[in-house]
Amino acid sequence: MRTGMQVLLLSMAGLGACGEAARPELSAPQGDAPVTAIAMETPVDTRTSAADDGLAIAVARETVDRAAREQTLRVQQQLREQERVREAAVRALNSGNERCIAGQKVRRVGNGWVQAGTC
Repeated sequence: MRTGMQVLLLSMAGLGACGEAARPELSAPQGDAPVTAIAMETPVDTRTSAADDGLAIAVARETVDRAAREQTLRVQQQLREQERVREAAVRALNSGNERCIAGQKVRRVGNGWVQAGTC
């Protein structure tokens, strides 16, 4: 009889550890073995709650990091587009009789180049 009670207690302890169900209160058998009632409480597993907190923190950190990476990519894309526009303007300016050299606009004249402002 005691072996059956030990197996029952162990199986109930296993269920409580898995978090599947609360442990019911046991009553003493009416047989020859005097066993007192055992009140079983569901313990709070601090390892699980700490792991859940750690997971929540990691997910939040990953969300923030992803938003920062996406913002960085948007800024880089804008900078590349601005550089393309600037290079297109310089190419258009350098075609024909005007060029941009070191931030100075120069214009071709009969015997060379003259400054025509800034680019």
